[in-house]
Amino acid sequence: MHKTFTAAALFASSLAVGSAPAVAGNDGVIEITGNIVATTCLVEGKPPGGGNASKAVALGDISAGVLANAGDVAGDRGFTIRIGGDADTNCTDGVTAKVRFDPASPLLDRSTGRLNVDPGANAASGVQIQMANADGSPINMYTQDSQGVIVAGHVAEIPLIARYYSLGSVKGGAANSRVGFQVVYQ
Repeated sequence: MHKTFTAAALFASSLAVGSAPAVAGNDGVIEITGNIVATTCLVEGKPPGGGNASKAVALGDISAGVLANAGDVAGDRGFTIRIGGDADTNCTDGVTAKVRFDPASPLLDRSTGRLNVDPGANAASGVQIQMANADGSPINMYTQDSQGVIVAGHVAEIPLIARYYSLGSVKGGAANSRVGFQVVYQ
């Protein structure tokens, strides 16, 4: 009887071990750091975080000829994202504000950090939309924030530039795009 119990126990324990999931070693560790800042400025006059702020930037018409070579840029259009306001006391003076682009935006090309144009029968091809800081330095919208500005008098304007970027062999058509953004503070 003792042998039967032992054999049954060994058989049961081998089933339990055999059905345990295999454990694989990690390939590495991702360290996340962050900080929550109490500053909450209005964005383009709208409360932050609601997705209600909208900024229209019209690049207008431009000749495909000025975008003949891959890497050519043209049509620079400056604009600002306005935050805070005179009565916005939640917009803390002395804080640095930057624009962060939504890396999950559907038209954002993660490999280039630029925006693809809306697809369609009348869409331009061989061109993307690039964002840049006020000094003209390009922003990789997938990995970089804009340059920062200091909030003063409970208000700030973050200057940006939108422009066409040639991938080569540009064909005419509509070159519309969009990207989500948020204002981040340091």
